[in-house]
Amino acid sequence: MTAAALMALVAAPAAVADLAVQHDSTVVTETAGNGNGVPEPGDTVSITENVVSFDDTQTLTGVTGTLSTTNAGANVTAASSPYADLMFGWPTGNTNPYSVQLASTMECGVSVPLALSLQTAAGSGDVLFNLPTGKTGAFTAYDSSDVPRSIPDGDSLGVSSTLTIGGAGRVKGLKVRIGQITHTYDGDLTITLIAPDGRSVVLVNQRGGNGDNFVDTVFDDNAASAIRSTTTAPFTGSYKPAEPLSSLDGSPLGGTWTLKVVDGSPGEFGTVDAWGLDAAPAVCDPQPSSDPPPPPPPPPPPPPPHDCGVHNGGAATVPVKGKGNDKPPKDKPCKN
Repeated sequence: MTAAALMALVAAPAAVADLAVQHDSTVVTETAGNGNGVPEPGDTVSITENVVSFDDTQTLTGVTGTLSTTNAGANVTAASSPYADLMFGWPTGNTNPYSVQLASTMECGVSVPLALSLQTAAGSGDVLFNLPTGKTGAFTAYDSSDVPRSIPDGDSLGVSSTLTIGGAGRVKGLKVRIGQITHTYDGDLTITLIAPDGRSVVLVNQRGGNGDNFVDTVFDDNAASAIRSTTTAPFTGSYKPAEPLSSLDGSPLGGTWTLKVVDGSPGEFGTVDAWGLDAAPAVCDPQPSSDPPPPPPPPPPPPPPHDCGVHNGGAATVPVKGKGNDKPPKDKPCKN
């Protein structure tokens, strides 16, 4: 990843109270931190929030936006910006970037909830979206042992099959594998994945008509085909779910995951036979150290003086001959 702008994953778009304005897209750019281009604890990021007006009766003028968050670990340091006039169907971003500082103590993978309060000459309202953190780690496969489970006929409560994952961390990637759901009328079924924190995603909503079963069906946001545009049972292959699994990013990875299957019409029966998850945690790179560099090592000691071989207070004792008679030895300086 580079430090280029990133398209942020967002929560389900929320319409404003008085204005027909919704979230369109979010561009996030790392402006301070470890330089890997991914919003992470300890980073500061700039945000451009693009909104779109669905009011075809007027152009919204005098638009200003104020950004806020309820996350105690995120500090909005540049919260206000004007917008150009909002024309019908035309995505428009804030003129001045918003800025958010993420605390270094924030848990990796947390999705920071953000609220954009819009004021216009025609009214006001809020647009809600999320700032995800971290990048996608390695996927691990998990299979439910809470099978088979009978699907009650024509019962809005349906049946729930669970899968418990141990450990900590936050979700950054999900795929749902349906090994087999046996049912003689797929068009009756609504299948939902529920995360440990209670957030949920509808995987399929009454598709397939009178077709039978789901067999080796994988729900993956990156699949080429969408389940909502497919009607052929048993749906073997990979499909985009009815709602994006990425909306569960930031949920706790560890805990109890639930697959809920509801049969919405009487007259047919079935079972949940096999299902599982491929789940990836969020991972974050460390921030550069703010500690001063360590001092350089001390210089090596000087080499010892040259050794002449015989020590006598720094001099060598050598005999000196006199004329005719030897004299006692005397010290002469050692010459190296």
